[in-house]
Amino acid sequence: MGDEMRYSIIAMSLLLAACGQQPSEQSADVAGEAAGPDVAVTRTPGVSLTYSYGFRLPPERLATAQEAHAAQCEALTPARCRITGMSYQVYHNRTISGSLAMKLAPDDARAFGKKGVAIVTEHGGMLTDARIDSEESGAVVEGAQRDEKAIAEERARIEQQLAKQGLPAAERTQLQARLVDLSDQNRQAVTTRAEAERKLADTPVTFSYSSGQVDPSLSDGPLLGAIKDGWVNVVAGIAVLLMLAITLLPWIAAAAGLALAWIGIKRLIARFRPSAPPEE
Repeated sequence: MGDEMRYSIIAMSLLLAACGQQPSEQSADVAGEAAGPDVAVTRTPGVSLTYSYGFRLPPERLATAQEAHAAQCEALTPARCRITGMSYQVYHNRTISGSLAMKLAPDDARAFGKKGVAIVTEHGGMLTDARIDSEESGAVVEGAQRDEKAIAEERARIEQQLAKQGLPAAERTQLQARLVDLSDQNRQAVTTRAEAERKLADTPVTFSYSSGQVDPSLSDGPLLGAIKDGWVNVVAGIAVLLMLAITLLPWIAAAAGLALAWIGIKRLIARFRPSAPPEE
């Protein structure tokens, strides 16, 4: 009996330990699912990246999460992060949407996005969309530099020809027109190079927010999720009908009052109208 009792106590201890660890493991799984995929993008020289994240939060926590993201950017100082745009809209159906656009130093962009997702998770939200786009900006810079060099060489040759004595007027006019074309092409090449260099120096990061039901672990399943979504649509439809009824009610009452007044006026006119004499 002593051995059986000891084994029973050990088994109960292991069972209690497993039960005590299960909630933390589940919460860790939920947090991982809410954070989305941890895809590491190796930053390649000459490649500019653009990060976009979409979040869904409870309506009462959306503004707080947006403010936390703005504070996260400000903490990095303007040299590493600056806010370039912000929006926040509250609609008639009591839903909220917002956005926060930023420009970050390329080396800080991915870590900033991961921390931004963690902030949303802490506020009871979830990641609904994540996208990383790339562009070969380094190749654009090199191509523009080659164009600028070729234009400079051609300009030098044309200026040497224009410096010659006895150059025919028609040929001089053509060379001068070519110089004008080369100036336009050089300005375009300089603009293209500057734009590509700006993309390499700054990495755009955009956070988009929307309010709604949050189910980070997707535990509702398709059937329960469809029931919840259908109920939300029913409530939204009732709200729209109620708003229309309240909006139209004063006009309906006014129309009914005018109709009743017109009927009363007609009755009064008929009562006091003299009767026609009987026919002989």
